[in-house]
Amino acid sequence: MHDFEDAPDGEHVFMGNAATAGVMGKGKILLKFTFEKSLCLNNVLFVPSLHKNLVSSSLLDIAGFEVNQKAGKIIILRDGVFVGKKLL
Repeated sequence: MHDFEDAPDGEHVFMGNAATAGVMGKGKILLKFTFEKSLCLNNVLFVPSLHKNLVSSSLLDIAGFEVNQKAGKIIILRDGVFVGKKLL
């Protein structure tokens, strides 16, 4: 994680089961795909109690990306141009 900033005390995220998890900080990460392509994600929250990385497809959509999930992989395009793919 780059440009890491500590989160304010008490900041947390809400889970789908109504539980909450504490946020330790936020920063930028480089999401690496196949074909040596990568995508920099900004304002990424660091939540130590989560054991999986979560990426919001709706926020990628708002940023102009197209996200397709099929057959155990995710494919990301921007303006119809392939950005990268990753196995799930």
